[in-house]
Amino acid sequence: MAGPHRADKLRHVQDGPYCEQRGVGGMSQIGDDSENVKFIYWDNLTYAPPGSTDPEKWDAGLGAHLYETYLDHCVEAERLGYAGLSMPEHFGPSSLVTHPNIMLAALAARTKRARIISGVNLALLHNPLHLAEQFAMIDVLSGGRLEVGLGRRGDRAAFEHAADLIDGVLNGIDHPVPKADLTPALAPFAQELETARVTVWPRPVQQRVPLWVAAETDGSLATAARRGWNVFTGLNLDPAAGGMSKVSVEEMVTRLHRYFEIGQENGHELSMSNVAASCFTVVADTDMEAAELVRDGFASHVAAAGGHLARLAGASPAEGALETLAKEGDTGVQGVFEAPADSYLRNPFALVGSAETVKAKLDALVSAGFKRFVLLCGGVGNTHEIGWQSATAMARDVAPDLFSAAKSGLDEVAA
Repeated sequence: MAGPHRADKLRHVQDGPYCEQRGVGGMSQIGDDSENVKFIYWDNLTYAPPGSTDPEKWDAGLGAHLYETYLDHCVEAERLGYAGLSMPEHFGPSSLVTHPNIMLAALAARTKRARIISGVNLALLHNPLHLAEQFAMIDVLSGGRLEVGLGRRGDRAAFEHAADLIDGVLNGIDHPVPKADLTPALAPFAQELETARVTVWPRPVQQRVPLWVAAETDGSLATAARRGWNVFTGLNLDPAAGGMSKVSVEEMVTRLHRYFEIGQENGHELSMSNVAASCFTVVADTDMEAAELVRDGFASHVAAAGGHLARLAGASPAEGALETLAKEGDTGVQGVFEAPADSYLRNPFALVGSAETVKAKLDALVSAGFKRFVLLCGGVGNTHEIGWQSATAMARDVAPDLFSAAKSGLDEVAA
């Protein structure tokens, strides 16, 4: 008698009030509702003062306040109509989200409706199976609201393999992996195998957890299209070109249409709802005030990162770390410091300026077909307070109608 009774109770948990309360299976994914524009609130959680590089002056109380304030802001962002909440995986004193999945878990507990998006995790810095397990836990904690974002740092083939593995084990794909990927403790179970088939526990709530990858070039977009992955794109900040974008909006749209075609050739229906434009977002009283905030924030982030790298190498940040980086031709560091502030105004993917200027830029991108926007409000180096002011200005001053429509969609899902 114990077996059937336990099974009945389990079905009650899986199909009953608990899942209704947590929204299991009922949350609209970012890629759904192709006709509606959706916004994602993104914050770097920059430790203040911006670009602080002195570990002896670390203020734990200020750090804790920053975390708590960010969580409070995400609750408010959900109320304003942001469809998603996201943060990067950044290192060094310019950001307090070295392990963003910890904060994503906190977001799962504090929010109810918005999608929770890793934006992005650097897959090659982690064991991909461990990442998949963390993602599965967050999906369960959030009631099925997770969307996974992955970015490449390092070898392209290795990244694609890691992303395939994470996608496979989360989404129930019978995904073979090389035997060498398994830990030594598992080797006795696979002595006669060249490959192994893996899964993780817990299992995610969603039947398919959406996966996003950072993609901009023809090659990376083609890779994503063949696998049916969503893409983050558009953050075409080129320090060597004085802060301008690497490609125009028209060129990017052409690349994206090829992404759609390759997806269709491989059995995937992709559209602009599967594309999120990542945009530095600073709204201020005047255009130049906003542009200077972006330039100064970005420069302070590079300075902090340079000091962090110097310490990792055992050197003092005062020993010319930035000068050394600037001399390396492919780092773009020199370009960051030389880029004029108004270059960020000319960048079509940078939602930077007064409310009127930003509205015109946003309208141009929407007219070009973009439907999803990752608003880098607490953009690289900008203080958290400035980021939040921009996030609220986007909802209240720049695009209130679009946010109102998005909020109505969230309310319908909650109902």
